[in-house]
Amino acid sequence: MITLGIIDYLNVEPLYFGLQARLAGKPVQFRRGVPTELNRALRTGEIDIAPISAIAAARMADDVAILPDLSIATLGAVKTVLLFSWMADPRDLNDCGIALSDQSATSVELVKILARDFWHITPRYATAAQDLEQMMKRSSAGLLIGDDALVESAHRRAIRGRGQPYVFDLGDEWLKWTGLPFVFALWVARRDILPELVDLNLLPALYQSKAQGMQHLPEIAQAYAPRLGLEIGVLTKYLHDLRYDLTPADRAGLHRYLSLALDDFRPEALQCWHPQRGLHPIFDHVPVTTA
Repeated sequence: MITLGIIDYLNVEPLYFGLQARLAGKPVQFRRGVPTELNRALRTGEIDIAPISAIAAARMADDVAILPDLSIATLGAVKTVLLFSWMADPRDLNDCGIALSDQSATSVELVKILARDFWHITPRYATAAQDLEQMMKRSSAGLLIGDDALVESAHRRAIRGRGQPYVFDLGDEWLKWTGLPFVFALWVARRDILPELVDLNLLPALYQSKAQGMQHLPEIAQAYAPRLGLEIGVLTKYLHDLRYDLTPADRAGLHRYLSLALDDFRPEALQCWHPQRGLHPIFDHVPVTTA
């Protein structure tokens, strides 16, 4: 039995469109969770294949293979990776406390990279449950990701006793600094189950689901809207703005990020896998930029 992880956020719904029906009758089961939960479950072998945090995929590079042409990325504002702040300029957060979401891995490191290399500040970090009001009561800034960030961004509510915080979209901050897309998540599979993926014809099923999902974004937004209490049009535009294909430009942005995030980054260790090509380097023929 193969266990397939599902990130429990709106932004991955187009990748799953009709997937359960395509895999009906096959030995596949599904497990939902936030990114940090799926990262851990893949590492321990509790799940076999999932979209996980890009940095977690790099840290597990020797044990997993990246599935090509599948990702969650953005060019500019992403709307679901947000730094809320009591300071009008993130450069004023030097020596201030920043609460980091316990649901995130990639975005946590992105905050630290931007602080160190773009904003040129040295904040104090603490991991916290993803609750904006509590974060902003205890810290000068708070990182929110996923559906919670999308809701807070849409409502822009005031924090009781403090007022309305400023908000910085980290996808936009990354683009202003590097001019590159940012890859938040990659689809990966444990290398020891790759033969089973061939037997299940799983990769074609994922590609078919993505292609169909991209043709039905308004329907996906409509089905998800009651969960978030947001307008269908807001959610549809959000989904339209995301990138799911892991293009060469996305991979260039990924290389730049990982080279900044990991002291022991080994580009050659990240291998894509395709049934016809087998394992091959993800960064082959990718224009690599340096800081």
